Amino acid sequence: MLDVMTLHLTATDLSRTVLRSAPSVLLELGAAGQRLFEAAVPEHLTAWRARTRAALRPQMRPYLDLCRLPWWFPDFLTPPSLGSDLTAALDEVSATPTATLEAELRPRIAAGDLPARVGALAAGEPVARQRLRAAMVAFHEVAVAPYWETITAAVHADRAVRGSTMVDAGIERVLRNLSPYLYWKPCGERYELSYECGFANEIGLAPAGRGVTLVPSYLVPRPCVLDDPTGPLVLAYPIRPGRRELASGQPLADLLGRTRAAVLGAIAGGPSTSQVARTVGISVASASQHTSTLRQAGLITTQRAGPAVLHTLTPLGEHLLRAGRGS
Repeated sequence: MLDVMTLHLTATDLSRTVLRSAPSVLLELGAAGQRLFEAAVPEHLTAWRARTRAALRPQMRPYLDLCRLPWWFPDFLTPPSLGSDLTAALDEVSATPTATLEAELRPRIAAGDLPARVGALAAGEPVARQRLRAAMVAFHEVAVAPYWETITAAVHADRAVRGSTMVDAGIERVLRNLSPYLYWKPCGERYELSYECGFANEIGLAPAGRGVTLVPSYLVPRPCVLDDPTGPLVLAYPIRPGRRELASGQPLADLLGRTRAAVLGAIAGGPSTSQVARTVGISVASASQHTSTLRQAGLITTQRAGPAVLHTLTPLGEHLLRAGRGS
């Protein structure tokens, strides 16, 4: 029997469904860790995995210990905010209550799914918490940070396509074509969105009016659900990358400078200046200065939409972004 997760959605859930505009740094980090232990990865990740494996260090083990199971990943490592800022996200992980660590990790240790050394973290020991945070930072530096511009640009491009579909055809069309792993089925006044998973024969979740937050991801291998009862149900789904290999944006950074190249990549999805600033991790004033320079160079265009200033790539900017990343 196939293992199936089904989301039971109402019209209210559909009306409250939103699409995230930026990747989640901890979601990508967790997926990167799990990809290391897969038997095979897609062609566009083969070279990335080889480079990442070659760069692994012993201090990363406290985090990678938690990434070894293909069908399970600790919820506390992907807190509900799913932000793009690593420091803020790690602060959330560090603040995880000991009771939560115990509840998530002890059963896996007892079942032999996790090594016994994870027990110190399950007990909430301060040194174990510190080692986990240091391991996440170290792993992020080799597995995600060098590729963040490429990941962000791909996620923005996916969101732009979904956003256009939502405007032209509605949210049902978006959900129907979200991923080849997901199956959409109207059922009278309700709707079902299901996918094959690897941890139960059949599970059903009902947001019951809380809505759904769609999170596009470059590295997750298959859809996954994060259900925080206090907020919308989160559905992360794998995008279809528009390139053959995940590579860093170094050539483009050499040409424009690292920050300006990151700003250009962040503009792929048509964001506002403040959204660019949050994505790149710079001040709004700095983002405004960089977008002004890119606009004067003919790489982006800018228009006002109410109080927001929105930026989009010109054909020249799109060409430069693709060429700089070897697409």
